[in-house]
Amino acid sequence: MTHARILARILIVEDEVLVAIANAEILEDLGYRVIGMAVSHEEAVDQAATAIPDLVLMDIRLKGAVDGIVSAGILKERHGCRVLFVTGQGDATTRERAAAVGPAGYLRKPFTPGQLADAVAAALAWAPLRSG
Repeated sequence: MTHARILARILIVEDEVLVAIANAEILEDLGYRVIGMAVSHEEAVDQAATAIPDLVLMDIRLKGAVDGIVSAGILKERHGCRVLFVTGQGDATTRERAAAVGPAGYLRKPFTPGQLADAVAAALAWAPLRSG
């Protein structure tokens, strides 16, 4: 387990609770700290304000009126969070909207634990982690 993994704080924003739990278990087994799980934009914003994550695993389809792309843009603007889109949405329009936010990555569902591990490591490599 690397020092970066121990320090990395990850917020999972996913409208399917069982998927969020499975992803959290994978990430924790890899040594990352999952600081919260949210099913909506509002929950994500509240949780990110409490403990600013180093990375947000963001599903595009969320509960409520605000989707994950808009939510990612707000989290990046307010907190400088890196965002890794983890979604089943792969159409060209969605990918263009997601790309405009400047994500640290885009991972299509379904994926393997190894693919998630690689995508998270690459997303975290974008910039130095905060201390603490």
